[in-house]
Amino acid sequence: MAVNRGGPAPRPAFWLWAAACLLGAWIALRGIGAHVEAFPGGAIAGAVLLAPALAGGVWLLRRLHPVRSPPLGYALIAVAWGGLAAFGTALPANAAFQAIVGKTAGPEFNAAWGASIAAPVNEEILKLLGVAALALMAPAAVRGPLDGWGYGALSGLGFQFAENFLYVLNTIVLTGATHDANAAFFSFGTRVVCGAWWSHWAMTAVGGAGLGLLIGRASKAHLTVAVGAFVLAMALHSWWDAPVLSGLVLMPVKGAPILLAAVVAYRLARRRYLSHFRRTVHAETRGGVLVPGEGHVLAFRKWRRKEQWSVPAGETRRLLDRLRAAELALIEDGLGGLEPDPLAAERLRTDIRALRGDLKASGANVRVA
Repeated sequence: MAVNRGGPAPRPAFWLWAAACLLGAWIALRGIGAHVEAFPGGAIAGAVLLAPALAGGVWLLRRLHPVRSPPLGYALIAVAWGGLAAFGTALPANAAFQAIVGKTAGPEFNAAWGASIAAPVNEEILKLLGVAALALMAPAAVRGPLDGWGYGALSGLGFQFAENFLYVLNTIVLTGATHDANAAFFSFGTRVVCGAWWSHWAMTAVGGAGLGLLIGRASKAHLTVAVGAFVLAMALHSWWDAPVLSGLVLMPVKGAPILLAAVVAYRLARRRYLSHFRRTVHAETRGGVLVPGEGHVLAFRKWRRKEQWSVPAGETRRLLDRLRAAELALIEDGLGGLEPDPLAAERLRTDIRALRGDLKASGANVRVA
């Protein structure tokens, strides 16, 4: 009988994610492919400018987790959803919505206010679906508001940079297609250097925090918070697209409420996570699973890195890495999630005791006993 050595088969949500990304990429390519072919120099210049900024944004958002960065694979799944699935499908959705606004309220009203009505509804729903898709693909990935904030921000970041690339092409057209590279630099300066601090990542981070809270522990109160966070994200998006306080000089004034909302949501989610972290460390130390002082090592990346380099490379270092990973998994298990396993905590405690015994037998000079 054949044996599947590749691990468990992907969940249905993975194929949904893949199909949505392919569909979004196809729609986007149909919409902007002709411009890319017409202005290859500007398109290349825009991609070269945007790619490092996107990589830097992913690194920074992952580092904002106070204890350990979310897995890079999960982060890229969220970014791909925002940049492909959400962005591509938002193009026809926004066009259809604005066509309705134009027919009901008139073309002049639509020209001024259509974007601030259509985009917040369509785009915030589509970007936030990336957090839901990831939670369905990997239930342990989203356990609370901090995870929802992080993956929501990453989904928004992917959308943001796909949209920035579109604006590079639009700027080339608006400037007469005479200085493609200059148009790319101008668009990069206005959209990234000046506008990236309060763009899509911040709006979707707010909505993602609420969704993460609901996913971590479903209740009426959490549902109310999740709906409120989503409405706030749409309101912030509508404010940004509204034809008020326009112009580069006023951009910080207009963007400040968006950035402030994202920072406040992050601080609240971070405080909730660290409060749970400290309570769990105290309980597991009192129960004998963790040793006194071990929680301090677990809470800081720099101490875990220093500890790794203090033991010999090879099996001993791998055992230490597995021990710390199991301890962090035990601490985060209590946060909840879509598929809570009531037996997971005891399995992790058993693994921790076994790994601690193996490390002690190896003679490693680390805090394991």
